[in-house]
Amino acid sequence: MKGKFIAIYGINNIGKTTHAKRLSARLNALGKRAVYVKYPIYNQKPTGPMINKILRSQGKQKMSEEELQLLFVLNRYQFQPKLLKMLRQGKIVVAEDYIGTGIAWGTAKGSNQAELENMNKFLVQPDLAILMDGQRELIAREKKHIHEKDDQLAEKCRKIFKKLAKKYRWQVAKVDKDPDITAARIWEVIPV
Repeated sequence: MKGKFIAIYGINNIGKTTHAKRLSARLNALGKRAVYVKYPIYNQKPTGPMINKILRSQGKQKMSEEELQLLFVLNRYQFQPKLLKMLRQGKIVVAEDYIGTGIAWGTAKGSNQAELENMNKFLVQPDLAILMDGQRELIAREKKHIHEKDDQLAEKCRKIFKKLAKKYRWQVAKVDKDPDITAARIWEVIPV
């Protein structure tokens, strides 16, 4: 039995972690074998620790955006055998962030979207992608994270996410202040 791969997208500080974990728990409660995964995989050596250091550098990014996006792609490729194993075992993998995240942030930061799409073309594609769209919870911002301290960049990224959702026919779940409403909107698009 083949599993399912669900990717949850959206700008930082919108509640992806909460809702990806919540979705995994709900699927498990129904007897499905769900696993939560967060990309990038920070403990995947050597790329994970490198990405973590760059994202939490506090200062300016010292490498080109293309080089950074290549690290993200390599991180996904390094983890792919584990992802494939989980899918072969019939598990539902709920991933917070994935290919679309790199394309959205990379494009927002000036990289060529077509080149970013090409870099990722041999990775496992999600069976279902969901874009969580709404306002960020600014109180949750991580001060040391290079993508979370720039509100204009985050808004630019949000617009790109919406364009990607149209292009790739992702499901869109509008984020509500009430997390139960948001969870219900996400659940509506899950084929159980």
